[in-house]
Amino acid sequence: MNNYRSFNIILLFILTLGVIRPASAQDFSECQKLVKELLPVFNRSFEENNPALIREESYQRTLHQLQAAYVKYNKEAFAPADSVQRMNNEAVMLALSGNYRRALHIMEGLELSGDPQLQYNRGLFNLLSGLYPAARNDFSNAPSGSQANLNMLFSYARQKKYAEGKDFAATSSGKNSGGKWNYNIGMIHKFNGEYEEAVNEITTAIKQKDDVMAYRLQRGDILMRTGNQKKAVKDFEKEARRHLKAQIRYANALLSINQFSQARAVFENYLESNDRTFRGDAYLGIAHACYGLKQIPEAQRYYRLASTLKREIPALQSGIGNTHLSKHEYQFAFNLFDRVLKKDTSYLPAYLGRAVAHYGMGKYDLALKDFKKAEKALDENNRFHADLFVTKAFSEYYLNKSKEAQEDFARAIRLDPARYEALAGMSSIMIDQKRFSEAGQFLAKALQYEQTYDKMWSNYGNLLIHFDMFNKGYQVFKKAVSLNPENINAQNGWGIVLLENDQLDRSMALFDSLVKEKPELPFLHNNHGIIQAYIGNRHEQKRQINEANARYEGSFADFKKAMDVAPARKFYNVNQGNVYRYWQQYDEAKLSYQSYQDKSALNNTAVMYAGQDKIKDAKYYLGVAIQIDSLHRVFQYNMTILAKGKQKEMMRLVASAGDTGPYSDIGIKYSRDGFVTIYLYDYEYDKLTFPGRHYMPLPVAEYNEDYFIPEYDFKLAVYGKKKKSTNKIKKPKYKSQKVKMPGGKSMSGTKCPVF
Repeated sequence: MNNYRSFNIILLFILTLGVIRPASAQDFSECQKLVKELLPVFNRSFEENNPALIREESYQRTLHQLQAAYVKYNKEAFAPADSVQRMNNEAVMLALSGNYRRALHIMEGLELSGDPQLQYNRGLFNLLSGLYPAARNDFSNAPSGSQANLNMLFSYARQKKYAEGKDFAATSSGKNSGGKWNYNIGMIHKFNGEYEEAVNEITTAIKQKDDVMAYRLQRGDILMRTGNQKKAVKDFEKEARRHLKAQIRYANALLSINQFSQARAVFENYLESNDRTFRGDAYLGIAHACYGLKQIPEAQRYYRLASTLKREIPALQSGIGNTHLSKHEYQFAFNLFDRVLKKDTSYLPAYLGRAVAHYGMGKYDLALKDFKKAEKALDENNRFHADLFVTKAFSEYYLNKSKEAQEDFARAIRLDPARYEALAGMSSIMIDQKRFSEAGQFLAKALQYEQTYDKMWSNYGNLLIHFDMFNKGYQVFKKAVSLNPENINAQNGWGIVLLENDQLDRSMALFDSLVKEKPELPFLHNNHGIIQAYIGNRHEQKRQINEANARYEGSFADFKKAMDVAPARKFYNVNQGNVYRYWQQYDEAKLSYQSYQDKSALNNTAVMYAGQDKIKDAKYYLGVAIQIDSLHRVFQYNMTILAKGKQKEMMRLVASAGDTGPYSDIGIKYSRDGFVTIYLYDYEYDKLTFPGRHYMPLPVAEYNEDYFIPEYDFKLAVYGKKKKSTNKIKKPKYKSQKVKMPGGKSMSGTKCPVF
C-alpha cells in the first residue's frame, strides 16, 4: 500500500510541476527497456531468497525512472479504451515495487480470457500472493514463450502437492528456464527424502546455468546431509567467492571435515564485511573451530559472544555443553544438554552429550539409553567419534555387557589404532574371557601410547606372571609401583617378582607389610605363604630343620587363612598340598592336589610319587600334565630328570647355586628333590577407568533454507493507437466591430468628446 501511495504521489508531483513534455514515439519502448532492467533483479530476489534486493538504491532508482516514463506515456497515449492495459501496467509496477496484493487487487475480477498475456500476468500476481489454484487457472491459456510450465510446477510445490508436481513435470517441459525447472524437481525429490535423485536434478540445473547461487547451495546442503561433506565443500567454496551467505555455509562445511583453522579464517573474513545478517552464525562457527583446535577457553569466549545474538539454539547450547564435558564438569554439561532436549527431542548431538555426562556421573544405564537414541549420529567411519565409542563401550563393560563392549572397543580401535583406552578396555574383556595371550597383546599396545597409568602396568605384569615371564615382569611392576605406591595389586606383583628374582628377604618384608595392611585380601596370604615355603626350602637345604619347619607351619597357616577368606579359590589347595608333601603327609597332600586337579596339581602329584620312588605313577601323572600342555617347560624339565633318574644328582647340583637357564630360577634353586615344584601365585587384575577425553563431534549448524524458484516474466501492455481526425475545422469569419462616428468619413473608431 505504501508503494502504491508513493507511486501516486510521484505521479501527482510530476503533473503538478508540469514537467511532462509531449511524449515521443520512444516513450513505451523506454518503459519496456526499464522493465527488462528490473526483472532480473526482481527474479534474483527469489533465486537468492533475499527480498532486500528490491529495496536497494539502484533498483529503486530504476523503478522510479520506470514510473516517470510511464506517466509520460500515459499522458500522451491513454484513451478510455485502454483502461485494462493501464490497469495491467500499474499492477506490473506495483508488483515490481513489492506490493503484490495491491497489484492483484487491480486485476482480479476482470474478464481477460481474450488476452492471454494479461491473463498470464494476473496469474503471476496470484502466484506472488500465494493463490496457487487461481494462478494455475490463469496459466492455462498462457502465451507462447512464457514460463507458464515452470510457474505451474512452482505452484504445486509451494502447496506441498509433490505427487501432483512430479506428475506434471513428467508430462510437461521446462525449456529455457535456466535450470529452474530441474532445480524445482530436485527440491521436490529432497522433500520426499529422495536425495540421490535430488542431487542428479540439481546437477542438471547447474549444467544449464551455473550462476544461480541456490543451485550449488542446495546441492551442498543435500551432500552435507548425506555425509558427502568434501563434495559439499567444493560447492560452497565456489559460491563463497561471490556471496556472503555462502561463506557461512562454506566455513561450516570445513568444520564438518575438521578443517578448523581454515574454517575460522573464513568466519573471520565474513566478520570483516559490513554485513550483519550472519554475525551470530560466524561467532558460533569460530567457537566450534576453537573447540576443534582444543582451545577450550577461547571457544567459551566466542560461545558467549554468539549467545548475545543467537539465544537458546541447540547448536549453541550443545557447543557450550561440550566445553564443560572437556573440563569434566558433568552436572553443568548435563543441565545444558537436558535443556536442549526438552525443547527439541530430535536433536541428536544433545543426546550424545547427555550420554557422556551420564557416563561421567557413573550413570551407565542412562548413558546407554541416550546412546541408543543418538545411534544415527554415531559414525563408524569418522575417526573423531572414537572417544564416543570408547565411552559407550566402558558403559557397557561396567554393566557386564561384554559382547556389546567388545564390539564398540573394536570400532574405536579401527577408527584410532592409538586409542589406548580402547586397547586397554579390550584387554580387560580378554582377561575376563581367559584369553590371556590376546589380553597381553592389547595391553602391550596400549602401554606404547600411555605410560603413566599404574593400573595398566600392574595388569600387564599380572599377565606376565601368568606366563611365568618373571624377568620381564620385574621391570613392569617396578614401573607400576613407582607410579603409585598405594596400588596393592602392583605391590603384590612386585613382591612375586622379587621372590622369583631370589630376593626372598625383601619379598618377605614387603608381604609382611601388605598382609598387616590388608588382612582381608586372600591373595596376599596365599603369596605370603609361598614365600615362607621357599624360605623353608632354603633352610632345609642348609640343614636348618627347625627353622624350615617353622616356615612350613607359617606357610600352612597362610594358605588356610587364604582358603577361609576365599573358599572358592580351590587352587590354594595345590599350595597347601606342597606343605603336606614336605611333612611327608602324602595322603593329605594327594587329597589337596585332587581338590584342584589342574596341570600344576598333576605335576606336583608326579613329583610326590617320584620322591616316594613310585616312578611308574610319577611318569603317569607327569605324562597327563604334558598331554594338557606339551610346551610347558617345567613339565618337560621334570620328565627329563625323571626319565634319566638323575633327580638326586640335580638336587645336589642346584642346592647352593642359581640357574640362569630357561627354567624358573627359584623353582630349581630351592628344589628339595631335584624336581621343580609348582606354586600357584594369586593376583587380581585392576578395574581400569579412564577420565575420558570427551572430544565431541561438533554440532555444526544445518541450514534449512529450502525454497522453490519461479520466473516472473511480466510484460507491459501497449495502448491502442489514437486516430487523427481528417475533417478540417472551418474558422468562422467575423464582421468588423468597429463603430463609425459621425463627422469623419475616413475616421474610424471612437473619438473622445471634448468637455
